[in-house]
Amino acid sequence: MTFLGFGKPKHRSDNPEVRLQAVLQTDDQTLLAEIARTDGSPRVRHAAIDKIIAPEHLLAVALDGDHIDARIAAVEKIDSQKTLAEIVRARKNLQLMGACFSRITDREILKRIANSGEYNMSARRMAIENFADETFLSEISQNQGEHAKPKTPEEIDALIKKHGGVRLARALGKFRGSPAALLALGEITRRGGEAAQVAVEYLTQALAHAKTEIRLTAEEQLVPVRDPELIAQMVRMMEKAELHEKILAVLKRIDHPDARQIVDSAEGQA
Repeated sequence: MTFLGFGKPKHRSDNPEVRLQAVLQTDDQTLLAEIARTDGSPRVRHAAIDKIIAPEHLLAVALDGDHIDARIAAVEKIDSQKTLAEIVRARKNLQLMGACFSRITDREILKRIANSGEYNMSARRMAIENFADETFLSEISQNQGEHAKPKTPEEIDALIKKHGGVRLARALGKFRGSPAALLALGEITRRGGEAAQVAVEYLTQALAHAKTEIRLTAEEQLVPVRDPELIAQMVRMMEKAELHEKILAVLKRIDHPDARQIVDSAEGQA
């Protein structure tokens, strides 16, 4: 029986669809972490990460996952600033460190990384770059919590005038787990230019957020996009397995020939 494949645990099946069903049918955090760390299918890995809620298991995936996409996805669910700093200290992968720094907003932690010999030179340089933005981040972060009141277009205009659109978009990107920050990024997107490209990048990343409210808010900010360059930017990000279907769903709602062309091509290949 075992030789024929019967009796093999579903999460070890050769069929990724069977493994996906195993993920959907369990809440075992240890098992989900194992699958997220080792499974060969991006779809299965990300389904497992979506169900992990234990901080220690998210940390295990971020530190020791076999695939960088899963490690970054785990980082996106980690809220502890100290844990993010520990990942930066323990691992030297630039993509992983970048994902951590995109979520670190604590000035003291950034200052410690920048000045500590425990961190490699790349990490210290990235901390210095992020610390420069922290000089005004306290102003940007006001009312960016989960239940924050969105900033008005006039307030966004004032912040852009004071700090620059690109810098503002990058700062808001640190708070992309906040609906208010996503709405502000949507306002920046509608103004166009280089800042809109930065804003669209963060909004598109938020489509894979663990919270449904965040995913839906990001989607609603992307649907009005009509600039071909911004649509092309979204299409390029479809290369990330965890974003492919989510971006395709947004493109289906965008009323533009470039978006329709991508959707028609995807449906033709299905």
